[in-house]
Amino acid sequence: MSGLEKIIEEKLGRWRQQGEAAEYYALRNRGPYKPTVSHELNRFGGQMGPYVDALLDLQTVEYINASPIDNLGEEAPAFIATMCPKRSTFEHFWMMVWETGARVIVNLTHERDKVGSAPADKRERYWPPFDEAMERESRGWAVQVRTLGHESCESVAGLLRYAVELRGSASGGPPPSRGERTRVVVLYWYSRWRVTLPAAAARAARSALPLAHRNRLDFPASSSIGTRPFYANAENVLHLAVHLQQLLARGEPHWCVCHCSAGVGRTGTLIALLRVLQRLPALQSEAQLDGFVRTTIERMRERRLWMVKTDVEYALLYAATLLWLRRSRDKEFELSWQGDGGDDWGATALAISEALGPAASHLQEVRESGRKRGSSATGPHEGSGEESGGDNAIDNARDVQRYRDASLPAPP
Repeated sequence: MSGLEKIIEEKLGRWRQQGEAAEYYALRNRGPYKPTVSHELNRFGGQMGPYVDALLDLQTVEYINASPIDNLGEEAPAFIATMCPKRSTFEHFWMMVWETGARVIVNLTHERDKVGSAPADKRERYWPPFDEAMERESRGWAVQVRTLGHESCESVAGLLRYAVELRGSASGGPPPSRGERTRVVVLYWYSRWRVTLPAAAARAARSALPLAHRNRLDFPASSSIGTRPFYANAENVLHLAVHLQQLLARGEPHWCVCHCSAGVGRTGTLIALLRVLQRLPALQSEAQLDGFVRTTIERMRERRLWMVKTDVEYALLYAATLLWLRRSRDKEFELSWQGDGGDDWGATALAISEALGPAASHLQEVRESGRKRGSSATGPHEGSGEESGGDNAIDNARDVQRYRDASLPAPP
């Protein structure tokens, strides 16, 4: 065991004994510390908007709840962190993907999150096939969307990937017509990122909240740190991160779109993990590792509130790093996939592989365009799911008390 492995193992053991990762709460700017955009197109009743000074600047969409996370170093992949689209923003989402030249989308919503666009809802399926009403509406979109096929990952339970074809104009503006270009993007959905509390503990934690927040709070239990489900989830997230790291390193730089429900907790954790894995060979001591994790999270929070939302997610960064140090060979993290049997995934995968290179021009254009400032911004057939506020809710009583002490609004 290397020195860094031993240090991380001892740290995780200490957090398990203490029932929380106390160091997490020393990180700066956890909640909103700058003006945010309240808008009807946001989830959660218009709340959880991006910072006014860190909006993604687009020509084809007036407003979308998305933030560019491209401030983590020149060699770091550039991400767009965004909310899970709701029905009124499906088209906006695909126009964003088209305009920015993104070729990879990562969906981290849980399969049991409540489906819909109401204030307490957390996710919806925004790629085809749609229901009949959305299918009719989508025919008039500026960017046409078609699912070519999908696969299930045999290595990671709950991980799916879809090949999605986009057809639009070069600008993404007018409706597409015959002869205009297409692009294939790959959409990964890790649908089981969750650690649950026993029903009684969940009810007790919810009862400590104001009524308006009881069905919205989505926190894993700090007491889960170091448990078998915690490490199992860290292992799965690590597999996905290693796969994405290899994928995003191919060809020219390009944006990667990442979201969970609000686009802050799991989204921030995955982005931070990729950056830590990238820099890990240069981190030789506990102080170096802790300092780099802190800097990465705080830089993300300059662009988007609540990035890495809980101490459990913070601890997951260390757990995944420990698992990587123990088996730091890419081959051990290779993913195997099982096709759905109905489509020629081999041809689709080849198209994706060929498409992942020439996106640097889009990335540079968006980076150089700057961000809107001072704007008020007014202007797998998954079923119905289960609301996170039910008996299987993820709540953290310690976090609830910290919010009350600090008078911070609780995130979804």
